[in-house]
Amino acid sequence: MTYSDPYFIERLMMEFPFLQQMREYIGSFGIRLEDFAEPGMERLVEKAVSRVEQALVHGVRASYGTGAKPSEEEILSYPLSIALVAMLEDSYATRRFATVEAERYSRLFEKIDPGNVRDVLYFVAREVLRMDVKLSNPPYEFRIHFTDYLRYSVKLNEPRFKLVNRIMDRGYVPLRRPEMLTIIKNALEEYIEERLRSIGRIPTPDFLKPHVERLRNALETRRWRETEQARSKIPLESWPPCMQALRQRLLAGEHVSHFGNFTLAAYLINIGWETEQILQLYAQRGDFDERIARYQIEHIAGKRGGGTRYTTPSCRTIQTHGLCIEEGRLCGGIKNPLQYRRKPGGKEKR
Repeated sequence: MTYSDPYFIERLMMEFPFLQQMREYIGSFGIRLEDFAEPGMERLVEKAVSRVEQALVHGVRASYGTGAKPSEEEILSYPLSIALVAMLEDSYATRRFATVEAERYSRLFEKIDPGNVRDVLYFVAREVLRMDVKLSNPPYEFRIHFTDYLRYSVKLNEPRFKLVNRIMDRGYVPLRRPEMLTIIKNALEEYIEERLRSIGRIPTPDFLKPHVERLRNALETRRWRETEQARSKIPLESWPPCMQALRQRLLAGEHVSHFGNFTLAAYLINIGWETEQILQLYAQRGDFDERIARYQIEHIAGKRGGGTRYTTPSCRTIQTHGLCIEEGRLCGGIKNPLQYRRKPGGKEKR
């Protein structure tokens, strides 16, 4: 199968409504914004509102990415969900929705038949995201031009993603399939966010005002929770810079590596945060799954597994993983982030 096969295009159209073909398919129905006010359209409206609310409040649930064919309601309600995000006129909502949608599509990619997934990733990277990418032979199945690689790997703080640690052959960076999926997910997030921002301001019609208000309330609830999370035994302004940066990236919906998530969770546990507080913070992740997150947090806290309570990784280890801020110059020579508040330069502010 190649990405030009009609069946392949049709399958992608059903799964990924951001494709040009799917937008044209939706457009063929001639549905306008005001048409959603007509009797019988309530289910489409509720589908769109729920999709946005789910993204803002919960992220991606485990039920996403099951491989089940989406219903026509889901397909036709997608443009309205985009319009609803635009009506909120909130940069956080825009970033959050883009992050969650990109994660959702990433999970769908993983559900595609292994024999076809390489062609799917190649099609999306080349034809949708306009990357300069070529197919290659395993284990490096893709070769992406370094300019595209740099653009979409900038948020990845793991050392293996740094360009200096990659092979480059005549301007192209070889990637394994999981690495290409990560790059595509980052690119999709940027693609969706740019689409949302390009829409501009959309006046809210009367029939949608209660729904938009419901979404605004969900945003306010999320912000209130974020404020509550900061109220720990150690005030936020007394956290070491690396932990403040990790928290801010989570709240902004940016990618944080597995090590970064572990490090922040371990720090929060060791400064007295409860499991529920930490869960509320990690709910900002686009791929948040409460069941998995709860298990991981409780495992770090020593409440599961062998009963070992993990401490926060050392500053040297954090620096190795590219998470240290200004090479530790702001921290007074400490060896572990938990020591920061006890140093003269890191005294708690009153």
